[in-house]
Amino acid sequence: MREIATRSLAEAGRSRAGTPASLRLLHLTDFHLLAESHQRMMGVDTERSLASVLEAALSAGPPPDLALFTGDLVQDPEASAYRRLRAQLRELPCPGYCVPGNHDDPKLLKEILPGDNLHVQPHIGLGNWQVLCLDSTVPRQAHGYLAETQLQLLESWLDREPARYTLIALHHHPIPCGCRWMDTMVLQNADRFFAIVAQRPQVRGVVFGHIHQALDVVYRGIRLLGTPATCFQFKPNSAEFALDGIPPGYRRIELHPDGTLSTTLERLGTVPGGLDMGARGY
Repeated sequence: MREIATRSLAEAGRSRAGTPASLRLLHLTDFHLLAESHQRMMGVDTERSLASVLEAALSAGPPPDLALFTGDLVQDPEASAYRRLRAQLRELPCPGYCVPGNHDDPKLLKEILPGDNLHVQPHIGLGNWQVLCLDSTVPRQAHGYLAETQLQLLESWLDREPARYTLIALHHHPIPCGCRWMDTMVLQNADRFFAIVAQRPQVRGVVFGHIHQALDVVYRGIRLLGTPATCFQFKPNSAEFALDGIPPGYRRIELHPDGTLSTTLERLGTVPGGLDMGARGY
């Protein structure tokens, strides 16, 4: 992985003249690392696929100020998988913030991943922006739900920082994506979530994974951004489980000083080798 010039979070959001500058975020999600190196899922070496996506994301365009990783960081929630992931992400040229997904063990994730440039924390302050990282996982369940503690944390930070534009990161999709099978695993108390954020105009966007496909819609005045997985993809608008034969991807997000955000979605040039298009579930 090539060396890239970096900026500290204290410097992020300021131009050389000291005036506000746009903040560059990299969003990757759904790595699904397995317990042992080079194991395969849906025929894909998920660890190798993540490395390819990281290499592409860091070799093109300006370096990010921070990276967001929104869950299903591993498929097998074992210490060995998190240790290998930590070793891979330590090469990032910027701070990385990790959010658990339904396949993760939040406790183990918090024990192993933090350190060096990796963090597991609910709040990130970035000049006149803040990023709030929420845990939407439910033990031993695939669907999402924001516990009362998470909703209180959300309200607390929004009320504490009313002048800061806000981006929210979580694993589960807060509105249906159009896949009937996947939408049984949506954020189940999204009504509570939107009741909180819709009343606070500083909330400008929500980013998430889980759906293994791209989504970019405006709902109740808030930009909702779903990002493809770094491994295999799910076919959009499918009633039953189905893979999509398109490459893995990642998302770049720019948070601008005026409270707007812009985003581009980028993909690798090819699908991962060995992808089993006949797979019937996971």
